[in-house]
Amino acid sequence: MSEAPEQERDERVVPDHGQLKSAARALLAMLDRMEWKLATAESCTGGFLSSLLTDVEGLSHCLDRGYVCYSVAAKHDMLGIDPGLIDEQGAVSEPVARALAENSLCLADAQLSLAITGFAGASDPDESEGAGVAHIGVAVPDQSWVYRVDYGERPRRDIRNMVTLAALAIGLRTAKDRSLS
Repeated sequence: MSEAPEQERDERVVPDHGQLKSAARALLAMLDRMEWKLATAESCTGGFLSSLLTDVEGLSHCLDRGYVCYSVAAKHDMLGIDPGLIDEQGAVSEPVARALAENSLCLADAQLSLAITGFAGASDPDESEGAGVAHIGVAVPDQSWVYRVDYGERPRRDIRNMVTLAALAIGLRTAKDRSLS
């Protein structure tokens, strides 16, 4: 009788507050050099990304605005997301993350938008995505794209921190790429 293969452990480290603050500072410093502003649209992180950005003394002026739109109604009321899109695709999906990023950019005085939608805890049984999955939408004028991350089942705080760090890194990479073009 053969033994079952050992399950792989997820070795990704959960970032601490210092790492998150450093990543927020790096993004804002790049945006400041570019004279760009940022908008955010957050669901599963509940404003944590915006909070980190406003905590960076001397650079928080680069954040134009942040939307916390946890419910379907909030996504619709604040950012004009079609409830039909959410019904059809799911709240945690590439099309919804893209719409959040694009719409928040259109409503803001910003050149970059980061949007996060995901399941930091147990997922909705009607959704196709599971716990620990998030979609990070990015928009710049005339272009947008979405990244999918999956951190598996973990405590909500860990997922929130990991997704937020991923969004900050994606924002920094996007800003750097735009500064070179």
